[in-house]
Amino acid sequence: MTRIYLIRHGETEWNQAKRYQGQTDIPLTDKGRDQAHRTAERLADVGASFLISSDLIRARDTAVPIGQRLGLQVIICPLWRERDYGRWEGMTRAEIQGLYPEEWQKSREDPLRTAPGGGETLAELRERAIKALDWVLTEYPGQRGIVVSHGGLLRALLAWIEGRDHPQHTLDNGGISIIQGSNITNLELVSVNDVSHLL
Repeated sequence: MTRIYLIRHGETEWNQAKRYQGQTDIPLTDKGRDQAHRTAERLADVGASFLISSDLIRARDTAVPIGQRLGLQVIICPLWRERDYGRWEGMTRAEIQGLYPEEWQKSREDPLRTAPGGGETLAELRERAIKALDWVLTEYPGQRGIVVSHGGLLRALLAWIEGRDHPQHTLDNGGISIIQGSNITNLELVSVNDVSHLL
């Protein structure tokens, strides 16, 4: 049985401002770097044998201190990058609702088939997340490891594991969720958004 610790990257300025980041490459704040180090300490004794990160800098810079603390090399995998929000990236919810009201409404009513800002639909994101997870389960059978990724992708993946179309969990920066299973059709959600190490 493979056990995977799913980490949402540390805080960025766009997180603070509640702006859609998507695949725009925004670095961590000082708080985000602190969250990364605290998360590294929290994961020091889990027995991880692999460490995978999205290719975006906010995820990579969260993964590096974890790798240093655990003595693991960071494996970069673009499949774990955040959802593409197209022209919405860099904007707040209020700005999107003001500039693209019909697009916003459609994204609320039919998120699986609507590409926000001309980006990626929820169905496309979920398909990519499943592919990323399947690769990890195939590559590291029976091992424990860590994946550093993004809120949108991880929420979509957790919803799929629970048999739901629409994400419902809140995932904080630096939060840890745990899943385990032997293959992509046999998965269990162990815990969601543990932030006790950040308090």
